Amino acid sequence: MSTSTSLSLENHKLISPPATGPLERLRMAARRGTTPPPRISVPDWADRFRKLAREAGSTSGDWRTSTVEIARGPMLAVTEPGVHVLTVMCCTQLMKTALLENVFGFFAHLDPCPMLLLQPKEAAAEQFSKERIAPMVRTTPVLRKLVGTSKTRNADETLLFKAFPGGFLALAGAGSPDNLARRPIRVLLSDEVDKYPVTREGDPIMLAEERTATFGANWLSLRACSPTVEGESRIEKSYELSDQRQASVECPHCQHRLFLDFFRHVHWEKKDGQHLTKTARIWCEACGVAWSEGDRLRALRTVRWHQARAFECCGERQNPLDTYERSWRDGAADPIATAWDWWSGDRWAVYRARCAHCGCRAVDNTHAGFQGGKLFSPWPKDKPSDIAQKWIDAQGDEDRKQAWWNTQAGRPYRPNTTKLIAVDALAARAEHWVPGVVPDGVCVITVGIDTQDYRLEAEVVGWGRNEESWSIAYEVFDGDLSQPGTVNALDHFLKRIWLRADGRGFEVMAVCIDSGGHHTQAVYEFSKKRLGRRVWAIKGESARNGQRNPVWPAKRPTTKTKAAFRPVIIGTNAAKDTVTRRLGLTVLEGQAAPAGYMHFPADRDLNYYAQLTAERIVTKEAGGRKYRVWEQIQGRANEALDCRVYAYAALCGLLQMGLKLNQRAEEAARSIRPPKQDAAATQEGGPIAGKPVRILAKKPAARPPATDAAAPTAHSMPVEVVIASPLPAPAGRRSLLSRFGRK
Repeated sequence: MSTSTSLSLENHKLISPPATGPLERLRMAARRGTTPPPRISVPDWADRFRKLAREAGSTSGDWRTSTVEIARGPMLAVTEPGVHVLTVMCCTQLMKTALLENVFGFFAHLDPCPMLLLQPKEAAAEQFSKERIAPMVRTTPVLRKLVGTSKTRNADETLLFKAFPGGFLALAGAGSPDNLARRPIRVLLSDEVDKYPVTREGDPIMLAEERTATFGANWLSLRACSPTVEGESRIEKSYELSDQRQASVECPHCQHRLFLDFFRHVHWEKKDGQHLTKTARIWCEACGVAWSEGDRLRALRTVRWHQARAFECCGERQNPLDTYERSWRDGAADPIATAWDWWSGDRWAVYRARCAHCGCRAVDNTHAGFQGGKLFSPWPKDKPSDIAQKWIDAQGDEDRKQAWWNTQAGRPYRPNTTKLIAVDALAARAEHWVPGVVPDGVCVITVGIDTQDYRLEAEVVGWGRNEESWSIAYEVFDGDLSQPGTVNALDHFLKRIWLRADGRGFEVMAVCIDSGGHHTQAVYEFSKKRLGRRVWAIKGESARNGQRNPVWPAKRPTTKTKAAFRPVIIGTNAAKDTVTRRLGLTVLEGQAAPAGYMHFPADRDLNYYAQLTAERIVTKEAGGRKYRVWEQIQGRANEALDCRVYAYAALCGLLQMGLKLNQRAEEAARSIRPPKQDAAATQEGGPIAGKPVRILAKKPAARPPATDAAAPTAHSMPVEVVIASPLPAPAGRRSLLSRFGRK
């Protein structure tokens, strides 16, 4: 897209003698009004006119595009002939926000027109206006003279509407179709597009782009976001529809151009099985030289963008990147020329893909797409060694892996939850420990309770370092919470002291009980009376279109919400993602269990594991957007899965309240002593087999003085428990084996 003006910057900045009278001032005003703006590109405008606000980032003063050279390509595409849609899919803190700001400033100053900037929610639009647009206008003189001056009416100036001569910038949330259809626009700026909801009228970007219909020749739509999950990411789909431009840099040692890839070009040393990530360097694939950090920063100044989309021409499917690699490996004198033509002007520059046979430009540039990762970042915290360490730290934790792919590589994450987990494989990894005894790795115990019409099912889960978990017990209570007998049985069960093999006792720190179903009020009454023991009534989110919310809400209760008892709305989609991913983790021989690994006792049968895997992830589509939802497999019960999800939600609640899980795990490990005979009793009906016990004596054990690093709490204080004969089990309660049965 390009503007229709054609005068140089020098003419635009003509210096004239000061006006001496009304006629002369009128003549000067007419001259300025008929002088076209300078014909320059977006990066040139930013370098010449933009100033950085101190509060907008780590630097202030004059803008320099060369600081983050990789951002020059997307900015040049704004004025590239033929371009109408720009997609920027990249890592965090690289170029997205600066691109949006500079495009706004360029058009407001030199080519004023109506613009719309979309954020996922209206609150995010207000925040962007206050934290980004306002400081930019205040510190950039050419914008300060135009936006919010007497040339526009003060009534038009609001947080979400910035007027200037010849146009405006409106900011809006993408969730309301009214915001998208209110006004005609020429430029659409869409930020964080993966977080946009699907409105009742369809995809918000498509709705907003319809408002550019009257600007047939010079409209522009810019979409920017870090990707999320493969197959669901809106920015990924947009990038796939583009010409898929990739960036290359020149090797400082041999001048070979590399398309930097972490897994292909970054290597580090290993010693005795340990990854020495501080030695991570970029290695040139052509000359084999390892780059220093200075080499990498010099190479970043040579960034060029190439169309990389595969195409068909001359009866053959061709991939420019494959053509280039074959050429340089075969020793071609100019391997770049075998795949691309350099196309540049005063306001654009890009390598256009060409057919290897006929030489024609085979890829259209109407939709320009850009992708980049942290290897192109000049910031000190984004060195290859830092990226490598984050990759190693993410191993065994699918949540951290997704964060690495999205924020470091700038690419969508391919989840493992789509893989069906074999029930017999789960059962085969069961471990032998005394039923009901707390394993040594446990430091916190939570309980998840699922409510059915005529019974309650509860799982006791122990948690250790890095959220490693052990299923300690599973109980079924006949009846519902409107019956006093069931209430007493469940309350007695939740008060039980669970013993480790050395006799240390653990209380239940938190409980999540499902308030859905037909006994909602009874659940409310039960949990409300026990809030001091952290017995929380919970309810699964009503997430539309597979939306993932935090497992435990981060919003704190207000004075208004404290006045009335309400259930905690948990993110069941996110919790099931985590639980299912962790079911697929394995322990390599001779190595410790990975973070989040789930341990199960040998007394569980196949029916229990079948319930754990009773739901599967399916992909659906609405409003042109794909999303994943969990669906129960027909004919399979899922109570065991629900109980584990609720127990995990209880842990998330504790973490939200400030629980230091790893610190507590280290303290629990230091307190391990030789096992006691009583705690290791295995006879059926004994105090460790899931039966409540009568506590004859309970007193604090001797402990060292408290320190600031680990102040004792009621739940962290070790206790000594003297066990008498077990109490009879409350009526209506069944053991695990009677619930699932053995086959």
